[in-house]
Amino acid sequence: MTDTSFIIWIQQFSTPWLDTLFRLLTYTGELEFYMATIPLFFWLFDKKFGFRFAVFFLISTYLNSAIKYNFQTERPPHELRKITQEGYSFPSGHAQGSTVYWSYLALQINKRWAYIAAGIILFLVAFSRIYLGVHFPIDMLFGILIGLSLLGLYEFFCRNLELEMKLSTWLLATGGVIAILFMNHSVGDGSMVLGFALGALWGYRLEADFVGFQVKAAWWQHIIKAVLGLVVFFGLYYALGSVSDSLVGDDTGLAYHLFRFFRYFCLALWVTLAAPWVFKLLRLYRKI
Repeated sequence: MTDTSFIIWIQQFSTPWLDTLFRLLTYTGELEFYMATIPLFFWLFDKKFGFRFAVFFLISTYLNSAIKYNFQTERPPHELRKITQEGYSFPSGHAQGSTVYWSYLALQINKRWAYIAAGIILFLVAFSRIYLGVHFPIDMLFGILIGLSLLGLYEFFCRNLELEMKLSTWLLATGGVIAILFMNHSVGDGSMVLGFALGALWGYRLEADFVGFQVKAAWWQHIIKAVLGLVVFFGLYYALGSVSDSLVGDDTGLAYHLFRFFRYFCLALWVTLAAPWVFKLLRLYRKI
């Protein structure tokens, strides 16, 4: 499971050009890439699709983090790593995240070219992690298998389960589920994922009940929404991160995870509730 021979064999073909290429490819599996793209589906394409996409990705990320902390597999030796990467190795979050992200999009498009493109992208991202020396091949294999399994389960439940709840019931039920999951796994990416999940669950429902933003808009309105939405999003992301650093630093105790939960809760509320409200006030939609 932790044999480095394949990594060593691949790295004998290393060149500066390949190093740069695979660093770029591996970035598409980073948190910042997903944070910059998934909100755009909610703001520019379809709110229901964007919400379901985000929930699916969050479920996958939470499960990946929980499994990692259960197995606690060390990464390949530092001398093999071409990038800085800490944390546990098995299963690969990049492989699982890329599988979930690109496979879900391909399934919604449901075209042959989309499936081919998804397969190529997730293979390249997975391979980049081995080439860069931060994962073993088995990490990638299980990351992809878990991602595909989750995709099948999630699609089944989305097509066969419709939840009709009063607002108060929705808020209490989702809050209770998130609290249980937080008590079960708050370390690693747990607090981040659960904070964003609660903000998305509450924000999506509150927006539907009280804002009712219309996604359809002219091309120039979409550009304004994308730029404004992401500028504020990343402004909040870095501002709250600075506050966290000044108050709790890099501590991994309860205070750190609670503030991290709050940070991502606020970010999700911006995406699902506050940004749509601002877009509506600015009339960034196509009048019917």
